[in-house]
Amino acid sequence: MSPDPSTWPKEYPYTLKHRRTTLHFQTPLAEHTRTALERLVERARVPGAKRISAPLDCERSQLFAKREQLDSLKKKWRVQRGAARSDGTYDWAVEEIINTHKAYQRGAPVPELVGFGYTRSRLGLVQDLFVITRLLQGYSDGLSVLQQDPSSVYRVLDASTELMFSLHKQGITHMDLWAGNVMLCDSQAGAPVAIDLENSFFVPSAFASETLGFQFGFLYLREIYRYITEAKYDAWVDIALSNFAPEIDKAAFRRVYEYAKHEHIGRLDRREIFLTGQVAGC
Repeated sequence: MSPDPSTWPKEYPYTLKHRRTTLHFQTPLAEHTRTALERLVERARVPGAKRISAPLDCERSQLFAKREQLDSLKKKWRVQRGAARSDGTYDWAVEEIINTHKAYQRGAPVPELVGFGYTRSRLGLVQDLFVITRLLQGYSDGLSVLQQDPSSVYRVLDASTELMFSLHKQGITHMDLWAGNVMLCDSQAGAPVAIDLENSFFVPSAFASETLGFQFGFLYLREIYRYITEAKYDAWVDIALSNFAPEIDKAAFRRVYEYAKHEHIGRLDRREIFLTGQVAGC
């Protein structure tokens, strides 16, 4: 999929138009899927909810839908024009569409992008974006697994590591890889799957050790710390590195890892780690 949103309908030529919403798909829609999507479009916004995500209300369709509100005129105008931000990236919902499609095309363990779309305001500006993927039937996110069974922490950690390096082999670095974005097969027969790829890179980093330090530190900070002591987590990370990345610069890794375990690093600052090896405050 081209980074230029104006070209996307060529790859997704089948269209559903309902009220002020237009949705694009790669293949024709079954009638039951079309009806369920129309219900989704008609659903009133939830006050205060910027993003709504849930399986499509049609079990036969096996689709998962996200609807994200563009909450500023600046964002609406950028998306309307297909323009990037000043740093060269697109707004997060647009990045998710691009990255999910690109990762799936590479054969990475991610859901298939089935469709996308937008709702226009009465003035004609894009105000909502839709991302529609294949439903991961028989999968649960890692955070839910932990909440139901805290003793499964090593299962979640092993799956997260497997997924992290599986993506690396495809040339993909997921900068928001925490337990909630790691989907585990309920039967444990299938490989883990990554979701929410909006903050991802598809080229190698010149600062791979620092980037890996962030990924492992962030994984701990986002909820894992509730289920394992820091000392045990550190020991597990040492084993993971010896198995998957024995060649890393350990000093560069540790500098970012120790910081990221305890300090929140915003999305844009994470990109600086990948691009420059630096993080503010570290």
